[in-house]
Amino acid sequence: MTPDTAALIRDGLALDADQRAVVANALLESLHEGGDVNDVDAAWRAEATRRLAEVRAGDVELVEADEHYARLRASLAE
Repeated sequence: MTPDTAALIRDGLALDADQRAVVANALLESLHEGGDVNDVDAAWRAEATRRLAEVRAGDVELVEADEHYARLRASLAE
């Protein structure tokens, strides 16, 4: 690791969580320059919209996270 890289990391970690998220997202997007990030974002938005519509329509059962994990542990124990 170069001194510049270490300094960037140190400075990045000094940012607040929101600022770190912006920087992390920008760096991750730069790794995927060949792909179309807009297509991926659009697909996730469509999925989130579909799931929200299912919840609002009452088509899915909402379960507390603790209950879900208990069910999961029980099914894995079988």
